Amino acid sequence: MKIIAKTIRKAYNHWSPNPLIRCYHYAAAFDGNKMIAFAQNNPIKMSRKAHRIGQQFNIPTYVEYSYPHAESHLVSKLLDMYNSIDPNWSICVLRINRKGLILGSKPCDNCQKILDALDLKNIIYSNDDGTFDCSTQTIKIDLPLLQEV
Repeated sequence: MKIIAKTIRKAYNHWSPNPLIRCYHYAAAFDGNKMIAFAQNNPIKMSRKAHRIGQQFNIPTYVEYSYPHAESHLVSKLLDMYNSIDPNWSICVLRINRKGLILGSKPCDNCQKILDALDLKNIIYSNDDGTFDCSTQTIKIDLPLLQEV
């Protein structure tokens, strides 16, 4: 799927290994095949937007510990840009560790609560084995071929 390749390419362009951060999560929103927003987590800096999302979706953990997750940060950006979220948009989430490997990135319970509240159904996320899961199928991506896309 093109949206997976686009998300991987954009994530690696933003990826910057840091010895204090064991992995980075990235999320991208798509309208069809067009990327309309991109976000990443920040486990070392609190954010007012994460706090606001916690209040808006009644997630006490995000209110008390306002570190943005990639998915909640993406939702915040989309709401800032569009004031609403189209349930037909696709969300692609992946995690890259310090070594540059793609790992599992299934949304946590709190992020899933936000995605469910927005009625977003087409959520694609990476697995530890190099596949990506979405609501309808498991997709195998040949990572070396992504450089050609």
